[in-house]
Amino acid sequence: MFKLRDNPYVRYPSPWDAYATLPLSVPISEAFCKTKITPNQITVISFVIALFAVWCFGLGTPWMLVLGGLLYQLSYILDCCDGYVARKTKQSSNFGFWLDHILDELKLALLVLALVYGQQRIGELEGWMLTASWVMAGLYIYTRAFSKGDLLIKETIENSASAQADASAKDSGDAPEGIVINGMAMTPFQARLYRKFMIVTPFSVIESQAIIFCLMPIVQLPIFGLLLTLVITVIWHLLFDVYRYWKRAGWR
Repeated sequence: MFKLRDNPYVRYPSPWDAYATLPLSVPISEAFCKTKITPNQITVISFVIALFAVWCFGLGTPWMLVLGGLLYQLSYILDCCDGYVARKTKQSSNFGFWLDHILDELKLALLVLALVYGQQRIGELEGWMLTASWVMAGLYIYTRAFSKGDLLIKETIENSASAQADASAKDSGDAPEGIVINGMAMTPFQARLYRKFMIVTPFSVIESQAIIFCLMPIVQLPIFGLLLTLVITVIWHLLFDVYRYWKRAGWR
């Protein structure tokens, strides 16, 4: 992969990142690093491009769906650039993290609403299908907000626990166990994936976003993409949240 293997500024790549995004975003990021553009400015540019994708989806016609899908991917490529530039040029900040998070969630909500509205506008959705599509859009926005908030809480708790464990290990003279590659802490399974395929997970929320906002609009199946994404999200939640925590609790 172009400048991907052993690149310390690439963080936890998923399949869509590794094979569809980073080969473009890494060289673009390297070019940005040679300019005076800031990571926050890149974040805003990415959001503006996403708004054009929202407009295309809202029109709902076949060619606008294709253009919207391509614009979404361009927006996501730049969304990967802001963090890369921030890390390499040492411009990371709490405000930048907050801005990226807020604009990401806002654009995803607008995109899914525009997808449904666009199909309603051109008469593709009527009766129960129209109602079901709006319900699915609402569920998508809800699951996004719920999972992201839950993830942030878990990260805070886990980071705190990790810091305490490191401090205890330092005091006792024991080195903390774990696999760290390019500054990324990984499980053995993730390390094997990374070394062989340059990914740390076989599927993530990034792939679900690619399905709903890039692939399915381009192949003219936007509502099916919404349904498929919701099904995958529910299965993912049951497997990696409900079942994982069931096992962690030691229940049989």
